[in-house]
Amino acid sequence: MTKFPDQENNMFMKNLLQNSRIDVIKNHLMRNKFIYLAVVSAFVLVILIFIGYKKGYRFQENFMIGKIGFLSMEVTLPQTNIFIDESQKIVTSKENEIIEVPLSPRRHSVIVSRDGYLPWKKDFSVPSDGIVNFSPIFVSNNPSGLIITTKDPEFWKIRNKIITDALPTLKTPRISKDGTTKLWIDNNAIIVKIASSTKTVIQPNPAIKNLYFYKDRSDVVIFSVSNAIYAIEINKEGTQNFLPVYKGVDPNFIEGGPNSIYVMDGETLMQVVI
Repeated sequence: MTKFPDQENNMFMKNLLQNSRIDVIKNHLMRNKFIYLAVVSAFVLVILIFIGYKKGYRFQENFMIGKIGFLSMEVTLPQTNIFIDESQKIVTSKENEIIEVPLSPRRHSVIVSRDGYLPWKKDFSVPSDGIVNFSPIFVSNNPSGLIITTKDPEFWKIRNKIITDALPTLKTPRISKDGTTKLWIDNNAIIVKIASSTKTVIQPNPAIKNLYFYKDRSDVVIFSVSNAIYAIEINKEGTQNFLPVYKGVDPNFIEGGPNSIYVMDGETLMQVVI
């Protein structure tokens, strides 16, 4: 087909205009390449963060990336309030309920409270893709009990056991029910041995009068000093919970069962629920 001069001029002008636009775009891109690279990089980063978040990855305190871990707790009593980082709240509905909560791999805190009991608190770190296990202590803020009188046939037997109760020593330690932990006194310090690891739980100034494992647990001990009986956790990491079980005049005690102790306070003998 024969092209006329006007047609050729029009095509030439179109090509010239098109090339001019391409040059303008190229020059614009070259002048602003860092801005465009930053925008593209930010977009890719957002996509990667979104994908990582969906797969359970989170930022840690040191700005490293770790995977979500879990807090697992066995809570013995129903209607117990669990506050995680003072924001998330869980309420248990049955006895010995297992609570599992996914948490970012960083520092957290948990508070466990229930009407009629002292609050229990723990600060802890969740390892990347790991699990932290806790079993909160429940100590009544108004302990109940039963006074045992001299008319009870068990009165003198229990009283004599309390009076003659000997503290455990390195040679004669108390052993936890599960067999994992040994417990004794050395220079008025409470000592435990778990496997090959030996640690001091506490060394109070007043003389320790009695010492046992708390209930059937291997991670909590109960002891008497001065005018009170206390329960204390063996583990010092985070918050080492230290809770008063009984306060009186000059109490001494022995085990009474998994959920009680026999207390001799002055001339009064009683069975106290723990």
